[in-house]
Amino acid sequence: MNSIVFNSGASPFTITVPVPNYLALTISGAGITNNSGITQNFVAAGDLSTGYYGLIQFLNNATAGSSTSFTINTAEMYFYNTSSAGSGTFTLNGDPSGEREYSLIAFNNTSSAGSGTFTLNINTLNGGPAGAYSLIDFYDSSSAQNGTFTLNGDPSTDQYTQMDFYGGSTAQNGSFTLNAPAAMYFYDTSSAGSGSFTINGTALSGATGAAVLIVGNADSATLIANAGSNGGDGGTIYFFSNSTGGTSRVEVFGMGTGDFINGNLDISGHNAPGLTIGSIEGNGTVFLGRYNLTVGSNNLNTTFSGVMTDGGEFRGTGGSLTKIGRGKLVLSHRNTYTGGTTVKRGKLIVNNIGHSGTGSGPVLVNAGMLGGKGIIAGAVTVGTGSGQGATLSPGYLHEAGSPGPLTIQSTLTFNADAICKVEVNSDTATADEVIANGVTINTGAQFSFADLESGTLIPGTVFTVINNTAATPIAGTFSNLPDGGTFTSNGNT
Repeated sequence: MNSIVFNSGASPFTITVPVPNYLALTISGAGITNNSGITQNFVAAGDLSTGYYGLIQFLNNATAGSSTSFTINTAEMYFYNTSSAGSGTFTLNGDPSGEREYSLIAFNNTSSAGSGTFTLNINTLNGGPAGAYSLIDFYDSSSAQNGTFTLNGDPSTDQYTQMDFYGGSTAQNGSFTLNAPAAMYFYDTSSAGSGSFTINGTALSGATGAAVLIVGNADSATLIANAGSNGGDGGTIYFFSNSTGGTSRVEVFGMGTGDFINGNLDISGHNAPGLTIGSIEGNGTVFLGRYNLTVGSNNLNTTFSGVMTDGGEFRGTGGSLTKIGRGKLVLSHRNTYTGGTTVKRGKLIVNNIGHSGTGSGPVLVNAGMLGGKGIIAGAVTVGTGSGQGATLSPGYLHEAGSPGPLTIQSTLTFNADAICKVEVNSDTATADEVIANGVTINTGAQFSFADLESGTLIPGTVFTVINNTAATPIAGTFSNLPDGGTFTSNGNT
């Protein structure tokens, strides 16, 4: 049929699609127009005795309309061409007997979910076989557009609901909430678009949390993985194969304990050399496996107070971190990855207490800034010797606290294009300090000094800004600060 119109003042209707021989309700014109002022209902169900099921489908530019409610009970619904779910409400319920495995909505061609609201439920009676009981699939160039999706699972039976994106389909601006153990997959060249994804853990001990698994593209999505409780797993964001992270904002939350109970980001199943994402924040766990995680493509300022570590679902050691982009990344907890850290742009601030904020590997500051007042285990090299310039700013950095020491448990090397930036607070007579176990200053390296306040220091006040704990003396001098050199700032010399 071309359309269904509910006139003003119409009574409430429930239109049920007949089951025998897969009869379908097909709307191929303008779609559904509801002027009644009340919600109108549509139901498609399956017949367990025959295996037949009801089918609703929209073709051409038909829309599911507004103030419409669709209930899909072990049946199917399809959108084709440029059709749309409008602003309807859609509820998918699994087979209460377990004889049919799923209810399905599928978007094809360039159809879209419009501004629809979708709820996916598993079966609620008699258990049934393990499997996905409610499914929504996007194919071709279809889109979730501005839809709202809630996926409900049952941790006690490990029954889950699922959404899949194939081909060039996109989540666009959709909002997605996954309750354990729901799952969502992005295959092929599909995209998470600018969608918002909340991936929840479970409160059942030993049970699996929800997961988003990306083989395609994360683009500019916001991906939030929350912790489990009572021994249940947290939500997990997986990147596989050659998937891309784009400028995605990744947030993982937990207890900072570095395990699967936290909300997790896991790139251990990715291909070499690794993955680039927009930003990372929260206090959950990041599993690097043997690969590199590059952070900063969205230029945001974020703080990560969880644990970055090797391992993950696919294990592996030698994971590493690279900072890019204009933003600032603060690491405020110990990390245990072993493959080293590289700063290529922006600011990496290490503000942890105890152990090492950058794992056990070396730290290379090729450009940008390394700062903070935490602890770094590996050797630190500032500058490449011929690059655009790199800065070490120990202790104080604006919005990161007061002057204090940055402790490097290995050697510190300043190359020719390096700057050591030190700030003093003359009002409190405190200064930045870097502590290192061996210091080398190569020819061309610069020293930068600034007083943050305007106080007058007591004559003879001494600040140690480079504290060399090695038995050997500091090798070399800064090109603009020879031995015995002086400088003046705010009246203090």
